[in-house]
Amino acid sequence: MFLVAVLGWVPSSPAQTAKPMSVAELAAYNKPDREKVLYEGAKKEGRLMWYTSLTGGPNSDAPKVFEAKYPGIKLEVYHGDSDAIIQRVLQEAQAKRFLVDTIETTFPVLKVMQEYKLLAPYFSPHLAQYPDEAKEKADKGLVYWATDRESYIGLAYNSNSVQGNAVPKSFEDLLKPELRTKSVLPQPIPAPGLSRPC
Repeated sequence: MFLVAVLGWVPSSPAQTAKPMSVAELAAYNKPDREKVLYEGAKKEGRLMWYTSLTGGPNSDAPKVFEAKYPGIKLEVYHGDSDAIIQRVLQEAQAKRFLVDTIETTFPVLKVMQEYKLLAPYFSPHLAQYPDEAKEKADKGLVYWATDRESYIGLAYNSNSVQGNAVPKSFEDLLKPELRTKSVLPQPIPAPGLSRPC
């Protein structure tokens, strides 16, 4: 989380004292002093803004853990569902005034941000712990993101209504016309403070 969190800040690199690093250079920075460079720069700004669609404990626990590890940097949290996050990010992009520093959200939001060129490909030594299929790779060994959570959706059916060959065995089977009136998907449980869609 730390690397992405400081992408809005442009520090001077010890190796490049003549000019500050660009966002792209900072994101790709992989020297041994990387964490120190990022931390010192973030301390100058004093805060990081984290947008997340996570619910529950991580929203309150992450700032405490982060601020204990990186004194002098306040981690502020904006919590919203995926629609609220992408709307907010796109409004910030349109205004050319980004408040967000780092995002933890769902794949569709990240994909839209990638298409609008709102993500900086980055390096992190921690990515070595992730399997290749969990990373959205960019050029030069960088990534756009790494998957840190998965959501599973279960499918249940009434065996009195759906029988034999009509039982879906694949996603394509869910589109069969005979299942149209026999299928429902549950509404997601809203996060605390958010209203349930009608």
